Amino acid sequence: MNLITTFKRSSFLKHNAVFFLGSVAVGALNYLYYPLLGRLLPPASFGEIQVLVSLFLQFTIFLNVLTLITVNIAVNYKDSEKAHRMIFELEKLSAYFALGILALSIIGGEFLRSSLKFDSTLPFAALALAMVASIPLTFRSAYARGQKKFGIASISQLLGAGTKIAFSAMLVIFGLGVSGAIFGIVGSQIIAFLYAARWAARLGFKRPADTHYGTLPDLKLVLPEIKYAAVAFIGLLTLTMMMSIDVIAAKYYFDARTAGLYAGIATVGRIVFFLATPIAQVLMPLVQIDKPPQENRQLLLKSLALTVAVCGSVVLACALMPAQIIKILMGVDYITYANLLAPLALTICIISIINLICMYYLSLRRKMVMVVGIIGFAATLGFIVMWHDSLRSIVLSMLSASILTLSATGTYVLVNLKRGRRYAKQNNIDRYTNI
Repeated sequence: MNLITTFKRSSFLKHNAVFFLGSVAVGALNYLYYPLLGRLLPPASFGEIQVLVSLFLQFTIFLNVLTLITVNIAVNYKDSEKAHRMIFELEKLSAYFALGILALSIIGGEFLRSSLKFDSTLPFAALALAMVASIPLTFRSAYARGQKKFGIASISQLLGAGTKIAFSAMLVIFGLGVSGAIFGIVGSQIIAFLYAARWAARLGFKRPADTHYGTLPDLKLVLPEIKYAAVAFIGLLTLTMMMSIDVIAAKYYFDARTAGLYAGIATVGRIVFFLATPIAQVLMPLVQIDKPPQENRQLLLKSLALTVAVCGSVVLACALMPAQIIKILMGVDYITYANLLAPLALTICIISIINLICMYYLSLRRKMVMVVGIIGFAATLGFIVMWHDSLRSIVLSMLSASILTLSATGTYVLVNLKRGRRYAKQNNIDRYTNI
């Protein structure tokens, strides 16, 4: 009973529960997209879809940066008119960038088709169009998160994931093949945008009257945010590479079958990061630059505890019954390397903790996340290059690098905490700068 009462009274837990459940449902729908299309299309066509979706997923790093910036602006700008102008100008600049990709995909379509051995250039244009459609959706959904409306953000994601399956399957059945599957993504982004835009307007977001998509972006206005975006992009990119370089290394150092089996183990191990990500995404709009540092730190500590609890339970399960988990999720062929699951899950757990701390500092507009990401990726790459005689060596190299990176991150936190306390004491103030 006390646990239920605590949950009802804690907005922190309720926000995490809503967004976590929404993210799990979205993840399940996104996963369902692949086996469904795999049954509707021949293997060669399905392989083309995998390539296109992989390219789109790389674009999501850019979208994640835009989300982070929008959330940060919505939370920290006190002048709502200035916040709306900044968000719209960034949206316009991002849309122009995506339109540039669309133009390049059309101009260079034949080169892409021949290089990647596709049957048509149309899927590349459809992919670029999906990128264009994702821009306004990203900003509206992020604005809702910035207003702490996690239910709205979750529903827009669910709409996108659900309609993606429906539209793509329908277009494939109608005979549009690979192009139809990608155009289904375009349609889903539009549907999700209509929902997110409606709620963003209800929450107060509106386009400034003196600007529109036909005007050039105000580069002078958005320059500070572009600099912040560059720091966030480098940090997120290097952290992503730190977590995914093992699959590339396995492909490079071992035969195709061994690399494929390892990729299956890695896919299961990354469930840990998938479960931890919503916690970091909820933390971002809760942390505010002008909040008392003690309040921000309490949010970080609660998020760390929740991350350890969620990830730790998965790591424990992976340690106790790795073969059973691999058999259920990937099949009996992958059981050969089931012994790698526990150390890999532990590695991803540590990277999830590093990612959470980095999201905290990005919310406070600290540049240390870029340094942490570079250190983490460089250490991981260095260890793997020196120690790759077996798949276990690659996993242990990643584990060693993640521990080293977490140690460096923890040292940074402690040094800044001590520096802040010294500053407060010297200046006789009750509270000190956010760390």
